[in-house]
Amino acid sequence: MRVSMPTGRAHGWGIAGEYLSREIAALPPLEGVTLHCISGCDLRPMDPGQRSRINIGYCFFENDIEVLRHTRRAAREWDFIVAGSSWCEYQLRIGGVRQTATVLQGIDPANFHKLPFRADDGRFIVFSGGKFEYRKGQDLVIAAMKVFMARHKDAYLACSWGNQWPFSVATMARSSHITFHPGDDDCTTILHRTLSENGIPPDRVYLAPLVDNTLIRQIYQQTDIGLFPNRCEGGNNMVMCEYMACGRTVIANDSTGHGDVITEQNALPLTSYEPLLITNGSGAPSAVWYENSVEEILFRLESAYQNRSFCHEKGAIAAEDMKQLAWNKAARQFHAIGTHCLTRKPL
Repeated sequence: MRVSMPTGRAHGWGIAGEYLSREIAALPPLEGVTLHCISGCDLRPMDPGQRSRINIGYCFFENDIEVLRHTRRAAREWDFIVAGSSWCEYQLRIGGVRQTATVLQGIDPANFHKLPFRADDGRFIVFSGGKFEYRKGQDLVIAAMKVFMARHKDAYLACSWGNQWPFSVATMARSSHITFHPGDDDCTTILHRTLSENGIPPDRVYLAPLVDNTLIRQIYQQTDIGLFPNRCEGGNNMVMCEYMACGRTVIANDSTGHGDVITEQNALPLTSYEPLLITNGSGAPSAVWYENSVEEILFRLESAYQNRSFCHEKGAIAAEDMKQLAWNKAARQFHAIGTHCLTRKPL
């Protein structure tokens, strides 16, 4: 089976492409089958020139209304469409795609496994990860942490928010929770300015640079809990799952792609949210996302702050749960789908 995906160590598709290419290459060959990256809501391959006899697409999308405008055509063009979450699979089935299934993104257990908790140095450090944009909900993190850090002088924020795409950073202008002025500056400058303008003490924030995926666990280990109030996720959220694999629990919503991994046992779920209609550039409906309550985020932060041992227990469960997300397991699932497409035998 050939893999047509980007490669790299600092963004999601690149990491997935590297691991899936390696793990699929170790399995028996499937001649004439290509696994493609689907890069947009139109459900077309990123590299159409790589099409072969059997074509399997792997997709993550957040604009569930927009994707329904393309599902009927895509169902005819693809032999099989694999969704990165059961939420995405559900949207595809609503749109008439029958040859579909869910394969969750993996984590590398050699890099992301249960790590010792950091020594108590009198600080409570909250981690927030994912590229800085409206969909990822860092404005909700800022709004909640402003209050939480004023309440607790030992509370700190560690962020891995690097975003290489200015148009994506600019979407934060939608937020009603923070003051935001993107300008033409680089992402790091924008982040420092945004945090300062919204009352986050600069001496209590660590802004991590973009680093190789194998190094990010060093940041995870130096924090106490993760915060992921993402408005929508087409996948299981690779950064969040890597964080949990290191034995840390998270405060995260349990909707869309997060719903495949977040439980009452391994996390502090955010369950209070309002539907949020997203429109495209021409004003047409494009998606329904889910906005978490800042009040519930604060409640969960306070619970974690007051019950550190409880968080450690949930973190241990999280580490065990994330062992189910190895990349070699994902590769075997794709291989089984490829075999099914070649033989049309039941999965």
